[in-house]
Amino acid sequence: MRFRALSLFAVLTACASTGPQTPTPSTAPTASTPVPQQHPEISAPTANAPAATPASPATNPVPITAYGDFDAWKQDFIKKAVMRGFDAGFVTAALDGVQPLQSVKSADNQQPEFSKPASSYMRQAVSPARAAAARARVEANTNVPAIEAKYGVPKCLLGGIWSMESDLGRVQGSTDVLAALATLAFDGRRRVWAEDQLIAALTILRDHKIPRERLKGSWAGAMGQTQFMPDSYLRLGADGDGDGIVDIWASDSDALASSANLLAKEGWKAGQEWAVEVILPPGFDYYLAETEKTKKPADWQALGVKRADGGYFRPEELNENGIILLPSGANGPAFMALPNHYVIRKYNNSTSYALAVGLLADGVCGKDSTVTPWPVEPPLSLDQRMKTQEALKAAGFNPGTIDGVIGVGTRQAIREWQKANNEPADGYLSFDLANRFVVMQGGTPAVRPS
Repeated sequence: MRFRALSLFAVLTACASTGPQTPTPSTAPTASTPVPQQHPEISAPTANAPAATPASPATNPVPITAYGDFDAWKQDFIKKAVMRGFDAGFVTAALDGVQPLQSVKSADNQQPEFSKPASSYMRQAVSPARAAAARARVEANTNVPAIEAKYGVPKCLLGGIWSMESDLGRVQGSTDVLAALATLAFDGRRRVWAEDQLIAALTILRDHKIPRERLKGSWAGAMGQTQFMPDSYLRLGADGDGDGIVDIWASDSDALASSANLLAKEGWKAGQEWAVEVILPPGFDYYLAETEKTKKPADWQALGVKRADGGYFRPEELNENGIILLPSGANGPAFMALPNHYVIRKYNNSTSYALAVGLLADGVCGKDSTVTPWPVEPPLSLDQRMKTQEALKAAGFNPGTIDGVIGVGTRQAIREWQKANNEPADGYLSFDLANRFVVMQGGTPAVRPS
């Protein structure tokens, strides 16, 4: 969520997640239970913007036209489409009956009142049942071996992405994509981006044998089983079943081939892992995690970092750079992220998303769950997150915009504050630490749920 890469999981969470806003289940997801679209943004060092859709589409760089009503915007957009080579009658027919959707506007501007910690997100997103369901589907697909051979992306990873994006095609979103994009364009905050996506959607209708009624997806415009934005479909969509049509909605093979094409083009390194769980030594300097420049596996091992599975790095991985990730801080599992982790983040630029995909992929391949258990943590309220940022800023540690989003800037500010106060500098905002910041701001600490 966040305006997301391609995922029904993530960008436009408002702009971070482009997937439909499914209700949060009260129990861990099963093979038939969709995972909610909101997830915490545990940020590792900034990777490049996602290939499919910017994780946070920029607002318009110049003042925009304020339209009196939706029809005025629509008529102006039709003129723009004609200037870009479309027939006016075709565009008018495609937009016939389209009206702005309040649900889209609300979702785009929503800041969740509570934010799930990474541990809760992982327990909900990653389970043996989900991995088993994905394994069964990819192994039953006769086109998967050819897709693996062509793109060099393993079927286990494709199964992980497929599960995260749409629960293996079950939850693709039911919002009319043209109406969603028209709403975002009319709203104006990201008009240039939304109108470009709308042009891409019209191109799909005109040139790619996809019927108008098929264009359904998330409130932010992401479509199909692997949640591609329209421009991503045009650039990266792939025909995995050989029928001459790229149908990411109804064809499992096309959806998987399209994802594999994206990951291959973004530099997936065949024969290498995405990350490995590691055990950190007593007295480890947590300040080295996430902020330190990457180190080769041997350099981390020299500091006492060990693989949790007791295994060895492959020869191809020995010269790669890795970085230590602490998604739940010092009290949770630690990972050494390798280059393929950042390739997954080109799909959706969220560390938590990439970890969940990777752990699901490991499960699809039959690997065990993490050695270090995920801690049980309550969610953080918007007040806790806002007060944290305000307290950090007041103490001279700049978290960036005071918006309640615990991203890269806020985590770095927390880490610097922890280091200055002789505390483990893991940069993690726990429930108890958030309450300390609330008190520093003169507020009332939240009560830990029983």
